[in-house]
Amino acid sequence: MKVNKKLNTIYIISKGRPWCTTAQTLIKINYPGEWFIVCGTNDETIPEYQKTWGKERILIFDWHEEVKTTDTLDNFGFDKMPSGATPVRNAVRRISESRGEIRHWQFDDDYTRFSKTNRDLTKNIKMTGKEFEIELSRLASFANKGKLANVGFCLGHEAFPATAIVNYSKRVFNAHNLPNDEKLFVKWRGRMNDDLINAIEVYQKGKIEMAFHWLNLTLKETQKEKGGLSDIYKNEGTVRKTAYVIMINPKGVRLSIKFGRYHHAVSWQKIVPKLLHEKHARV
Repeated sequence: MKVNKKLNTIYIISKGRPWCTTAQTLIKINYPGEWFIVCGTNDETIPEYQKTWGKERILIFDWHEEVKTTDTLDNFGFDKMPSGATPVRNAVRRISESRGEIRHWQFDDDYTRFSKTNRDLTKNIKMTGKEFEIELSRLASFANKGKLANVGFCLGHEAFPATAIVNYSKRVFNAHNLPNDEKLFVKWRGRMNDDLINAIEVYQKGKIEMAFHWLNLTLKETQKEKGGLSDIYKNEGTVRKTAYVIMINPKGVRLSIKFGRYHHAVSWQKIVPKLLHEKHARV
């Protein structure tokens, strides 16, 4: 399969983690495609990133300018509270567009493995870098033809081989393939839980996103690795994290207890639009 480079570049969003586990994983599997690490000007560890990966790999956006137009869904400001991932996610779209690309991948910086379901649907297997590039290209091409607002693949603990061919999720959690067309791209909002907020707003705007289960990733345990968003979760708690999403859709989201901590519970039936037969139409 021929890889369309205008759809398949990987941008790893990262802050305060110059060791960048995802970059290590891509190098370990000899990934042949283009990839970069994106940092904001507010990151004091940029010199360490450049020393470790080379200056050509590190793309830097003006964080101070970006936050001027960032909607965090609160009025806490940025002096004492981190901005979350929303500024970099919106900045990456412009970076990718400026490079003449149509779509792009956004990866987090804590991925340890990429796997896919074997042909017999019995187990998940590791891939070579070239195999992974082809699988990413398949998804990106599908999203481009279908004009999807977001497409991706699932986390390892959701990857059940027997259902990989027909099973998909309505929300993309981590690895996002996003359009650069502003008419299709849904701008990211929120200081916390931005991926869920974006997914809900994708559907509210009449667009579609999906994550397939035949491809999956493994990442480090949430809130255990230093840097990134771990500090904001530890300081602010997951109740506030859920509150941002409830503001977006109070009918479809509620506060619950999951994994031994406060969490969100989402009723996608109340969020995702449905196609009804004409016989149900009101006259």
